[in-house]
Amino acid sequence: MTWLFWVSYGALWLLAIVVAFALLIMLREHADVMVATTEGRSRLHGPAEGIVAPTLPSRHLAGGDVDVGRPMIVVFLSVTCQPCWERRTLISSFATDEGARINTVACCSGSADAVGEFASGLGDAVTVLLDEDGMTAVRWRVFMTPFAVGLDYEGRVIGKLGNPGYDNLLLLARRLVADRSNGEDSA
Repeated sequence: MTWLFWVSYGALWLLAIVVAFALLIMLREHADVMVATTEGRSRLHGPAEGIVAPTLPSRHLAGGDVDVGRPMIVVFLSVTCQPCWERRTLISSFATDEGARINTVACCSGSADAVGEFASGLGDAVTVLLDEDGMTAVRWRVFMTPFAVGLDYEGRVIGKLGNPGYDNLLLLARRLVADRSNGEDSA
């Protein structure tokens, strides 16, 4: 065998190792990797499904009270999070389209001035709560933004979404409404 064969053979193995390493890095960053639980990484965020969610601040940025008598999707956002800025229009559209059946609440961390500026892009259909010290997110076990938690009529956690899109919010809203109709059928 010639030296060219051995060089190409070594280069092939080096390429295979680099590709395998790149795949592992991508999976670690983007996949729902199992983390010593029967559920994926995203399940570790937010309150456990089926329990009554922790309380939210009762007054919102505009000064009114939070409507707690109907299903609610609480979206945790941060003024320092670029994807959160990009999702404002989407969340506003969802709240406008689904406002008759779902209350959309944005819990924003940041200073009052920064949250006020951030909230201007959310529109009037979204109830905006100020989480200035970030303790509401901590009580809810939310450590990434944007993150959405769906609550039924009784305030129980029905579902959670990391980096929610319009379609995912719509599916979560349907689960919340279906949960109510299933509960009425069985009662």
